[in-house]
Amino acid sequence: MSTATVQLGQECDDKLLSDAKSGDHRAFEELCVRYRGLVKQRIFRIVRNQEDTEDVLQETLLSAYRHLDAFRGTCRFSTWLVAIGTNTSLMLLRKRRRAPEMISDHISEDGQRFESMDFRDPELDPEQRYMADQTLHNLHAAMQRLPPHARRLMDLYYRKESRMKDAAAILGITVATAKSRLLRARHILRRSLKQNGCSTP
Repeated sequence: MSTATVQLGQECDDKLLSDAKSGDHRAFEELCVRYRGLVKQRIFRIVRNQEDTEDVLQETLLSAYRHLDAFRGTCRFSTWLVAIGTNTSLMLLRKRRRAPEMISDHISEDGQRFESMDFRDPELDPEQRYMADQTLHNLHAAMQRLPPHARRLMDLYYRKESRMKDAAAILGITVATAKSRLLRARHILRRSLKQNGCSTP
């Protein structure tokens, strides 16, 4: 997509946004049509359920409409809408996580409906899985920004579990140099992850 096309799309968004803030419901509907698919995709990645996705999507669009005047244009409208969808999805998961169990309807083999208790899975819940995926994504991106020699050292020491002495020998540097490079690389990664809102143990 060319820069001119992106700028034209942004200008069109700005016009629709201005009209929507002035009370033009059709302008807001057009913005929703444009980015509905993008927002729905992000929501589904978090809640992992089609019915919940539809519910959260509707709540997201309603919330965006109610708070339209609060949008200051410091980012693209689509980015703002996706952020609302993400937050609404996580709020749903937090609300469900606080409930130790849920009552669900089931159908027996003879067609009779009965209720049973669904207890929470002790494994990672969808919110935790999403946050872990985001952290791994940000970590990988931060790793790619490291100098090649630092990436190589971290790959040897952490992924391949080489001893510091062996990693240094492979790279042709002293153990002291390897330790110093590793410390600097970890500092860079920690700072990068914090900037992206990720926890850094």
